[in-house]
Amino acid sequence: MTKFLNAAATVTIGSILVSGFASAALAADTAEIAPADSSGGTSEEIVVTSLKREVKLQDAPASITAISGDTLRSANIDSANDLVRAVPSLTITDAGPGQRRITLRGIRSAGDAQVGIYYDETPVAGPPGTTSDPGGSQSDFKLFDLERVEVLRGPQGTLYGAGAVGGTIRLVTRKPDFEFGGNVDVSGTTTEGGGQGYQLNAAVNLPIVKDVLAVRGVYFRRDNDGWVDNPGLGLKGINAERSDGGRVLVRFIPAPWLTIDGAAHFLFTEGGASTWSPSAGKYNAVNASQVPYTDKQRLYSLSARAELGFADLVATTSYQDRDTLVTRDPTPLFRSFKTRATCATHFTAAVCATNNGFAAYNAYVDGLLPVIYYQPQSVTDWTSELRLQSSGTSWFQWTVGGFYEDRDAKVLSEARRTNASDGSQIAGATPLLQRHVVDYLKQKAAFGEIAVTPLSGLTLTGGLRYYSYDKTVGGDTTIGLDILRTSVTPWALYKTNNKGWLYKGNVSWKAADNVLVYGQVATGYRPGGVNQVLGLAQALSYAPDKLTTYEGGIKTSFGGDALILNLGGYITDWSDMQVSINSGSFVYLGNAGAARIKGVEAEATLNPTRGLTFNVNAAFTDAKLTEDQVPDGVTPLASTARRGDKIPFIAPQTVSFAGQYDWALGSGGWSALLRGDLSYTGASRADFRPTSISYRKVGDYTLANARIGVRNERYGVFFYVNNLTNTVARTSAGNTLGGTTETVTTIPPRTYGINLTGSF
Repeated sequence: MTKFLNAAATVTIGSILVSGFASAALAADTAEIAPADSSGGTSEEIVVTSLKREVKLQDAPASITAISGDTLRSANIDSANDLVRAVPSLTITDAGPGQRRITLRGIRSAGDAQVGIYYDETPVAGPPGTTSDPGGSQSDFKLFDLERVEVLRGPQGTLYGAGAVGGTIRLVTRKPDFEFGGNVDVSGTTTEGGGQGYQLNAAVNLPIVKDVLAVRGVYFRRDNDGWVDNPGLGLKGINAERSDGGRVLVRFIPAPWLTIDGAAHFLFTEGGASTWSPSAGKYNAVNASQVPYTDKQRLYSLSARAELGFADLVATTSYQDRDTLVTRDPTPLFRSFKTRATCATHFTAAVCATNNGFAAYNAYVDGLLPVIYYQPQSVTDWTSELRLQSSGTSWFQWTVGGFYEDRDAKVLSEARRTNASDGSQIAGATPLLQRHVVDYLKQKAAFGEIAVTPLSGLTLTGGLRYYSYDKTVGGDTTIGLDILRTSVTPWALYKTNNKGWLYKGNVSWKAADNVLVYGQVATGYRPGGVNQVLGLAQALSYAPDKLTTYEGGIKTSFGGDALILNLGGYITDWSDMQVSINSGSFVYLGNAGAARIKGVEAEATLNPTRGLTFNVNAAFTDAKLTEDQVPDGVTPLASTARRGDKIPFIAPQTVSFAGQYDWALGSGGWSALLRGDLSYTGASRADFRPTSISYRKVGDYTLANARIGVRNERYGVFFYVNNLTNTVARTSAGNTLGGTTETVTTIPPRTYGINLTGSF
């Protein structure tokens, strides 16, 4: 009988030192699991292939949460949003398809991503859209057939560079091996107030040449009826989702010292936004237009590891091709232009001053409605990294390497009229507005880290990264729209560049076999750029934002790991924050203000007896501005963020509890599983100031999930309920685009499911 236990963990990753919360049920080729002792503790020694080299858990400082594939299945964690209840300080603001922002440790603002997403060692890039905000369009990812998920908290600048100021999420895929086998995982669901859904996951491993060549194929499909309706358009289930995807992995070992891995990842998604308006009734939307979303992701990578004896040489290259269609409903924005002041954009001031003239202008605006912003976008991203790192476990460890990225993004942005009856697009109609945007980024970096152990138990780690980037943004407007104050403009390109240094220092002390104390300082940055947006009289540049995090903690275990307790705290100083500036009809980026984020994180695992495991994680975060947020050239308003204001969407406290019990069902190798998960997310707001119309409440909810089932080495049958109490849990809030009607995105209502698994 397979035994599933969770264990808090600490990971040493080359010269990066990380700690956290992990499952003891890692794959056999990744960890050697010893049986639990009679006291209920575990004597296993878990080895993970984390960021740069194989390391042991619970042995080094800083913060990582590692969740095994077995725990992902037991906890029914299937997608990005599900990770929130398993990872301290992780926040995901999901405002609908194509509008997901992932945050760690309170680092949240517009601009490039604050958290790096990696498939093994390959980064995933998001499209910047029309507002240079790729961090607000991070994609979903499927968590089937993984060895584990690793979440590094805090800036990872020295080895990751840009886009990892808050941390990094790394999906460690299950690599091909040389035994034929596979598994199937099928689920059917029913959501209260919605419809049915199903999910099919399958994986097969094929050895081609014994000990030399193997292939692993993975497929997943998800089909869910929606649970949000639009009564005004007579539409049901507008947030229905269909997705198909998978990956093909190839492992080639031509010589004992050389391993080559190739991978191709695919994910195709289509659906509609889950945003609804409380004023229209529970789970009812008020959009005047349909707002479909599609996303096609293709990611290819090739990596090679050569064991040279004195060191290991690792080379990785990847290519991403992603196409998305994002649509939004600006009908309320257009209606807000029905004023005499805006009338002057279409008629003369003298005409607008007359009642007939103003009435004619209002009729003109009404003739444009309803309307959508239709924005197909594409991004291609080449990345390559070469590094050389010491091998063995000597007192002196080192890593040196280089990195290159070439990212190209293109956006077509149009305003299109839709049918008032059902919100569909009017076929063949000429766009009201049309423009093109391009965004090119080239980054280069050289990095290195060393770790020295001068005395037994004492380790000193230092790292540096030199970065340089060039960014070009531009485009044109081929069809202008007067009420948006836009006119036809010729093609133009605007360039910016920057270079600098990032650093990290770490001191750790193994005070006893079961006690580790550490302290660390680390820096991170995100690239700056140039705005090229509607309505700007000239291109406006914005600088990189940078942060420094100081952290420390203690890691302990008791009773042969029957109890594992990790505590840590940090302070982050964030300067030149990149912020989204709303001019009324368009949005652009600028630098404004500074912030300080302070936090405490705790993770604990208790194994009181064989088969019984309790996990607790908690985070307490205080994220506030330390300067007024007034960008250059912007007149302060009553709603301008001020010193002391809390950063939006960051809950002051999150607490999660999970309990799981496995027990044998007589002979025959069958066992039963009973699991419960309970999590609380504290209240936050969707904007800085109470005077802002976007100052909407989010968070302040408790969620409960339950799962029960039986399984043996080959088969499993499980029943589960998500959102057991049917809580209306707000994860995002705001207003209709350009309007004042409140909109929210919430966790799905109570969902019942049956899950069947099999392996061969």
